[in-house]
Amino acid sequence: MKFLRRLLGTTVPSPMDRLRVTETGSIIDTFRSNSPIWLVRSDTMVSIVNEMSEKLGPDVLRTLRYAARDDWAMMLNESKINWKGTDPSSWRGFDLLWRSDGHLHASLITDDQVARYVVESTSLASLASGSFSAALEHALQNNIRVGVESQNEGVAFLSVEKMEPFGHESPPPVQKNTYDEKISENTLEIDEIETDSDGGLMLFNAHLSIVPFRLFTLWKQSSSHLLPLDDDEATNEWSKHLCESVAKAFIESGEMIMIEDEASWVEVGKNQLSRWGLGIIDSASMLENKLKIRLRSDAKYCIPTGILTACLERATAKRVFPKETRFDSGLELVFDLKG
Repeated sequence: MKFLRRLLGTTVPSPMDRLRVTETGSIIDTFRSNSPIWLVRSDTMVSIVNEMSEKLGPDVLRTLRYAARDDWAMMLNESKINWKGTDPSSWRGFDLLWRSDGHLHASLITDDQVARYVVESTSLASLASGSFSAALEHALQNNIRVGVESQNEGVAFLSVEKMEPFGHESPPPVQKNTYDEKISENTLEIDEIETDSDGGLMLFNAHLSIVPFRLFTLWKQSSSHLLPLDDDEATNEWSKHLCESVAKAFIESGEMIMIEDEASWVEVGKNQLSRWGLGIIDSASMLENKLKIRLRSDAKYCIPTGILTACLERATAKRVFPKETRFDSGLELVFDLKG
């Protein structure tokens, strides 16, 4: 049996089997060594990236591709998957892994003896291109150079050139989160989520994507040249842009938010943050037209901050970005509602 497992490679579990929830509002992906993830609507992710492109220029699509490549390279290394060959249709479990991240198809096509690939995604072709580059490199056990010959939002055609055998530079280090095994046994249970015939996740006919938070860290690292500032200034600028992009994407989603009193924010935290892996609201209070929210999250705080900013705008028609104060176990947001 052990020999057969080594021969066939790691079995890829369904997304509902590999995702676990924690008591602090996180969802962790056991296939990514318990890396925390955001379970997000694919069209929301598209909106976020498009807005970042508006703010920082179209090059963020290329740097996102690099980040996706590094994330998948880390995942494939962590999971000990054994793939070989040039055709993804022969890679055991690839389709299930591919679909769970929000993608549709990845195929080898041959035109006049020239091999190319087409990748399709419910989210972004740049994400699919980067992820597939890592998958193909893993299967070939060889460095490759991938050229994007044509691309629209959800589809890309790729050409591939083999380079030197493995020995390339490792992806940038990303801090890992560790969780108690007892906590990580809580399975994901969201009644409205369904799995399609290929293993993709759906919510009311809308596609969902598994997006690890480390992808955002890798994306920022690969985009450093787009923010020619000192490290702290660049981090603050990136966080500001991402927060605003997340807020705009949430507004565009049309989600209805009803706020009656401070207690309503705890429900908002459960429905809009914890349910999707974005953390937990510890407390919410209103005093002298100032709303104070304390939260904890494994995400970059600009992501749940963007969601809460959008929730406030949906409920009150006021666009107010909060002041932030860090404390040992989380973040305090103060929204000034005057005016």
